[in-house]
Amino acid sequence: MQAADDDLGAAFARLRQSLRSYLRRRVPDPAQAEDLLQDVFVKALASQQAGRHIDNLTGWLYAAARTAVADHYRSAGVSMEALDDEMPSAELDDMRMHQALSACLRPFVDQLAPRYREALIATDFEGETMRSVAERQGVSVSAIKSRVARARAMLKDKVLACCHVEITDATVSDYHRISSSSCGGKCT
Repeated sequence: MQAADDDLGAAFARLRQSLRSYLRRRVPDPAQAEDLLQDVFVKALASQQAGRHIDNLTGWLYAAARTAVADHYRSAGVSMEALDDEMPSAELDDMRMHQALSACLRPFVDQLAPRYREALIATDFEGETMRSVAERQGVSVSAIKSRVARARAMLKDKVLACCHVEITDATVSDYHRISSSSCGGKCT
Protein backbone atom coordinates (compact mmCIF):
# COMPACT_ATOMS: atom_id res chain seq x y z
CA MET A 1 0.00 0.00 0.00
CA GLN A 2 2.93 2.33 0.68
CA ALA A 3 4.07 2.15 -2.98
CA ALA A 4 0.57 3.12 -4.19
CA ASP A 5 0.52 6.08 -1.79
CA ASP A 6 3.96 7.10 -3.05
CA ASP A 7 2.73 6.90 -6.68
CA LEU A 8 -0.29 9.04 -5.85
CA GLY A 9 1.85 11.53 -3.93
CA ALA A 10 4.34 11.79 -6.79
CA ALA A 11 1.57 12.21 -9.40
CA PHE A 12 -0.18 14.82 -7.30
CA ALA A 13 3.05 16.74 -6.68
CA ARG A 14 3.86 16.65 -10.40
CA LEU A 15 0.35 17.79 -11.42
CA ARG A 16 -0.45 20.12 -8.52
CA GLN A 17 0.16 23.41 -10.37
CA SER A 18 -1.55 22.15 -13.51
CA LEU A 19 -4.61 21.02 -11.54
CA ARG A 20 -4.62 24.32 -9.66
CA SER A 21 -4.57 26.24 -12.95
CA TYR A 22 -7.35 24.04 -14.30
CA LEU A 23 -9.50 24.76 -11.25
CA ARG A 24 -8.65 28.49 -11.17
CA ARG A 25 -9.87 28.86 -14.77
CA ARG A 26 -13.21 27.41 -13.70
CA VAL A 27 -13.68 28.77 -10.17
CA PRO A 28 -13.11 32.51 -9.73
CA ASP A 29 -12.23 32.45 -6.02
CA PRO A 30 -8.61 31.27 -5.52
CA ALA A 31 -9.35 29.98 -2.01
CA GLN A 32 -12.25 27.87 -3.31
CA ALA A 33 -10.06 26.52 -6.10
CA GLU A 34 -7.41 25.56 -3.54
CA ASP A 35 -10.07 23.84 -1.39
CA LEU A 36 -11.25 21.88 -4.43
CA LEU A 37 -7.64 20.90 -5.17
CA GLN A 38 -7.28 19.49 -1.67
CA ASP A 39 -10.63 17.67 -2.03
CA VAL A 40 -9.38 16.01 -5.22
CA PHE A 41 -6.27 14.75 -3.44
CA VAL A 42 -8.27 13.51 -0.45
CA LYS A 43 -10.66 11.63 -2.78
CA ALA A 44 -7.74 10.02 -4.61
CA LEU A 45 -6.10 9.02 -1.34
CA ALA A 46 -9.37 7.61 0.02
CA SER A 47 -9.91 5.66 -3.19
CA GLN A 48 -6.47 4.09 -3.03
CA GLN A 49 -6.77 3.34 0.68
CA ALA A 50 -10.08 1.59 -0.05
CA GLY A 51 -8.07 -0.76 -2.24
CA ARG A 52 -9.20 0.56 -5.62
CA HIS A 53 -6.41 0.59 -8.19
CA ILE A 54 -6.17 3.69 -10.38
CA ASP A 55 -4.49 2.82 -13.69
CA ASN A 56 -4.23 6.35 -15.05
CA LEU A 57 -3.60 8.70 -12.12
CA THR A 58 -3.40 11.80 -14.30
CA GLY A 59 -6.72 11.08 -16.00
CA TRP A 60 -8.32 10.15 -12.70
CA LEU A 61 -7.14 13.36 -10.99
CA TYR A 62 -8.47 15.53 -13.84
CA ALA A 63 -11.79 13.64 -13.86
CA ALA A 64 -12.02 14.18 -10.10
CA ALA A 65 -11.24 17.88 -10.61
CA ARG A 66 -14.04 18.19 -13.22
CA THR A 67 -16.44 16.47 -10.83
CA ALA A 68 -15.35 18.74 -7.96
CA VAL A 69 -16.09 21.83 -10.09
CA ALA A 70 -19.53 20.50 -11.03
CA ASP A 71 -20.28 19.64 -7.38
CA HIS A 72 -19.10 23.10 -6.31
CA TYR A 73 -21.50 24.85 -8.68
CA ARG A 74 -24.33 22.40 -7.95
CA SER A 75 -24.02 23.14 -4.22
CA ALA A 76 -24.18 26.87 -5.03
CA GLY A 77 -27.48 26.32 -6.84
CA VAL A 78 -26.20 26.82 -10.38
CA SER A 79 -28.09 24.64 -12.85
CA MET A 80 -26.05 22.24 -14.94
CA GLU A 81 -27.47 23.78 -18.15
CA ALA A 82 -26.27 27.24 -17.11
CA LEU A 83 -22.93 25.80 -16.07
CA ASP A 84 -22.50 24.05 -19.45
CA ASP A 85 -23.24 27.34 -21.24
CA GLU A 86 -20.81 29.36 -19.14
CA MET A 87 -17.88 26.96 -18.91
CA PRO A 88 -15.51 26.97 -21.85
CA SER A 89 -15.11 23.70 -23.68
CA ALA A 90 -11.82 21.88 -23.23
CA GLU A 91 -10.89 22.73 -26.82
CA LEU A 92 -11.65 26.44 -26.33
CA ASP A 93 -9.78 26.44 -23.03
CA ASP A 94 -6.76 24.77 -24.69
CA MET A 95 -6.89 27.26 -27.58
CA ARG A 96 -6.89 30.21 -25.15
CA MET A 97 -3.94 28.72 -23.26
CA HIS A 98 -1.98 28.20 -26.49
CA GLN A 99 -2.74 31.77 -27.61
CA ALA A 100 -1.52 33.10 -24.28
CA LEU A 101 1.64 30.98 -24.50
CA SER A 102 2.21 32.18 -28.07
CA ALA A 103 2.03 35.78 -26.83
CA CYS A 104 4.74 34.87 -24.31
CA LEU A 105 7.02 33.47 -27.01
CA ARG A 106 7.26 36.53 -29.22
CA PRO A 107 9.33 38.65 -26.77
CA PHE A 108 11.74 35.72 -26.41
CA VAL A 109 11.97 35.28 -30.19
CA ASP A 110 12.70 39.00 -30.53
CA GLN A 111 15.72 38.55 -28.21
CA LEU A 112 17.39 36.04 -30.56
CA ALA A 113 20.26 37.10 -32.83
CA PRO A 114 18.90 38.27 -36.21
CA ARG A 115 20.10 35.25 -38.23
CA TYR A 116 18.31 32.84 -35.88
CA ARG A 117 15.25 35.04 -35.32
CA GLU A 118 14.64 35.56 -39.05
CA ALA A 119 14.99 31.87 -39.87
CA LEU A 120 12.68 30.84 -37.02
CA ILE A 121 10.00 33.42 -37.79
CA ALA A 122 10.03 32.60 -41.50
CA THR A 123 9.72 28.84 -41.03
CA ASP A 124 7.80 28.33 -37.78
CA PHE A 125 5.65 31.45 -37.62
CA GLU A 126 5.08 32.30 -41.28
CA GLY A 127 5.18 28.77 -42.69
CA GLU A 128 7.84 29.28 -45.34
CA THR A 129 9.79 26.26 -46.47
CA MET A 130 13.41 26.04 -45.46
CA ARG A 131 14.35 25.87 -49.13
CA SER A 132 12.63 29.20 -49.91
CA VAL A 133 14.26 30.87 -46.90
CA ALA A 134 17.65 29.51 -47.96
CA GLU A 135 17.20 30.80 -51.51
CA ARG A 136 16.06 34.22 -50.30
CA GLN A 137 19.00 34.53 -47.90
CA GLY A 138 21.52 33.05 -50.34
CA VAL A 139 22.61 30.21 -48.06
CA SER A 140 22.27 26.42 -48.13
CA VAL A 141 19.20 24.57 -46.87
CA SER A 142 21.55 22.96 -44.31
CA ALA A 143 22.44 26.39 -42.97
CA ILE A 144 18.75 27.26 -42.50
CA LYS A 145 18.03 23.89 -40.86
CA SER A 146 20.91 24.53 -38.48
CA ARG A 147 19.77 28.09 -37.70
CA VAL A 148 16.19 26.99 -37.05
CA ALA A 149 17.34 24.12 -34.81
CA ARG A 150 19.61 26.46 -32.84
CA ALA A 151 16.87 29.09 -32.61
CA ARG A 152 14.42 26.52 -31.27
CA ALA A 153 16.95 25.34 -28.68
CA MET A 154 17.69 28.93 -27.59
CA LEU A 155 13.97 29.72 -27.42
CA LYS A 156 13.33 26.61 -25.34
CA ASP A 157 16.10 27.60 -22.91
CA LYS A 158 14.66 31.13 -22.57
CA VAL A 159 11.13 29.85 -21.97
CA LEU A 160 12.19 27.19 -19.45
CA ALA A 161 14.30 29.75 -17.54
CA CYS A 162 11.14 31.81 -17.11
CA CYS A 163 8.27 29.33 -17.02
CA HIS A 164 7.44 25.83 -15.85
CA VAL A 165 5.89 24.07 -18.85
CA GLU A 166 3.96 20.80 -18.62
CA ILE A 167 3.67 18.67 -21.74
CA THR A 168 1.19 15.84 -22.13
CA ASP A 169 1.04 13.78 -25.32
CA ALA A 170 3.47 16.16 -27.08
CA THR A 171 1.16 19.13 -26.39
CA VAL A 172 1.57 21.88 -23.82
CA SER A 173 -1.00 21.07 -21.15
CA ASP A 174 -0.15 23.88 -18.75
CA TYR A 175 2.45 26.47 -17.94
CA HIS A 176 3.11 29.09 -15.31
CA ARG A 177 5.82 31.61 -14.57
CA ILE A 178 8.46 30.51 -12.12
CA SER A 179 7.87 32.76 -9.12
CA SER A 180 11.49 33.81 -8.78
CA SER A 181 11.78 34.50 -12.49
CA SER A 182 12.49 37.98 -13.74
CA CYS A 183 12.08 37.14 -17.41
CA GLY A 184 9.96 40.19 -18.11
CA GLY A 185 7.74 38.24 -20.51
CA LYS A 186 3.99 38.37 -20.47
CA CYS A 187 3.44 34.85 -19.15
CA THR A 188 0.89 34.51 -16.40
